[in-house]
Amino acid sequence: MQLNEMLEANITPNLITFSILVDGLCKEGRVAKAHGLVKCMIQRGIKPDVATYSSLMNGYCLLNKMDQAREIFDMMLSKGCTPDVVTYSIMIDCYCRRKRIDEGMRLLDEMPRKGLIPDHVTYNSLILGLCKAKSPQAACKFFKDLCASGHSPNGVT
Repeated sequence: MQLNEMLEANITPNLITFSILVDGLCKEGRVAKAHGLVKCMIQRGIKPDVATYSSLMNGYCLLNKMDQAREIFDMMLSKGCTPDVVTYSIMIDCYCRRKRIDEGMRLLDEMPRKGLIPDHVTYNSLILGLCKAKSPQAACKFFKDLCASGHSPNGVT
């Protein structure tokens, strides 16, 4: 059953259904449609959760639309939805891939204040971004931080 058919039959999709659709649309590059679906959710009284917002942010990042990804991050905060490690890692990776390392570092600095511990994905994004920005000393510092945090380097690191 298609979403439109569900709505026409007065069958209301729940948060999980909407989130799966948003994620799938974003992975297909149909981020504008996914964003419209999030607006539809909100109009129907269904509050997007951290997974929904993270999927949408990642979709914008994949399209190199960093400003829109940041708008979603800020909207998420304004709606009282708390970002998790995955959310921060998506944003940090997005900033680092676009050589906006300082903005990625600011988000990294926020994580402990929010009670979040960076993971492999977070550190790998920063290390790669710093290497691309020709800052090998800083990349080595984050490699040491990764090891000191109890994580072992993985194949990506």
